[in-house]
Amino acid sequence: MKVNVDLRLKDVPGQLVLALEPISANGGNIVGVVHHRDVVVGGHITVNVTFEIKSEKILERILETWKEREIDVARLGSIYETISIEYLLVGDISTGELNDIVKEIESMEDLESINIRYSVSHLSNGKAAFLIGKVRKRETSEKIEELLNMKAQERGFLVIRSLED
Repeated sequence: MKVNVDLRLKDVPGQLVLALEPISANGGNIVGVVHHRDVVVGGHITVNVTFEIKSEKILERILETWKEREIDVARLGSIYETISIEYLLVGDISTGELNDIVKEIESMEDLESINIRYSVSHLSNGKAAFLIGKVRKRETSEKIEELLNMKAQERGFLVIRSLED
């Protein structure tokens, strides 16, 4: 899930690190930090943090740590689940075909990110692509899987889905 939060921190050295540490300690990925250093209200500054975590339970742990550290949560919003997608494509697949697949995936709503790595072996004519990404809805991940399976049937390559959900 992706979380966006406004934190009110005491205007003293070390507070930003103190606020970010629980995210990292709980396996979170910090996507962005906007530090409003020049606006001090009541001895506090506002910091906007966007981060990704795996569950609501982890968010609760982070919020509890902030409470213990007297870090005020001024706003908690824009929370949505992100679903990881990972596929290995093996066989006779060209870079042009990969580009077409990526364009079709990019046109889908609720796509958060997409990345593809392509490997070719000239010795064995082996080709493989690793497609990873994040989507906001399970339906989108299902559409991507349907698309990949359809393309695999048409072109004769193999699609292997990650076991992680």
